[in-house]
Order: sequence, then C-alpha cells, then structure tokens
Amino acid sequence: MGKAAATALWTYDTRAYSQPQLLSALHAWMTSESNYADVASVNQQVPTTQLWEQMAQDRQYATATVNEAHFPASFTHALQADPGAITQAYIYAVTVTGKQSIAWNGAPHGGAEDRSTTLAVQCRPGKDCALVGVLPAVAP
Repeated sequence: MGKAAATALWTYDTRAYSQPQLLSALHAWMTSESNYADVASVNQQVPTTQLWEQMAQDRQYATATVNEAHFPASFTHALQADPGAITQAYIYAVTVTGKQSIAWNGAPHGGAEDRSTTLAVQCRPGKDCALVGVLPAVAP
C-alpha cells in the first residue's frame, strides 16, 4: 500500500485532468475513518490551483518510480515497546523512496529528482489498506 500510495502522490498529468480531479482521486485512497484521515497533509502534496494552471499551460506531467518501502526504525521500536497499541487504529508508518520524473512541452528530456516520504497507512484486519496521511518529515 505504501508504494502504491506514494506512486499516486508523485504522479500527475496536467494534460489529462484538473487539480480538483487529482485531489478527488487521492482522497479515494484515504481511510473513511474521519477521526484518523489527515486530508490536509495529502492536499499539501498537490500544487495549488494557480500553480496547476501555470503547469497546465506547459502541459506538464510527472511519473514516479518507487524503489523501496520500509517501516521506520522509530515506528518499529514503538511497536516493540507496546505491541497492543496498534490494535486500536491499525495505523502504520511507512517510509517510501523513489524518483519522480517531470516532463513538459518543449523539454525533450525533462528532469527527475529523488523523492522520499513517510506515510501513515491504515491496515485493519479484513479490510483493504488505506492512506491516512503524509507525515511532515521523513522518518528513517
């Protein structure tokens, strides 16, 4: 789930859909439990409407390649210290690394940058995993 969610967060296409459509698609990845969902942290990953319009003029788009996902050491240590704590919300921290490639009209090769983020993911027994939010800092 962490790899797929990061790919969704790092991929966009101003040629194919609007900024509100991208936000709607990302929100579909999120947990339906509103007391846990951090919609604002996901919204912050998307360019503002004004920036999206400027990017759309250049027909900008991005693709993502995810290389690795792991539980951060701090999460693993906290879980070892209190294994039962996870059973209330079933929320896990996952750090994901990869690369985002950006291209636009008039740029034959575009550009690419390494990316990493730590996501909060909810995986309740018997249910599909869902995105809870994007942490403000990357946890190693």
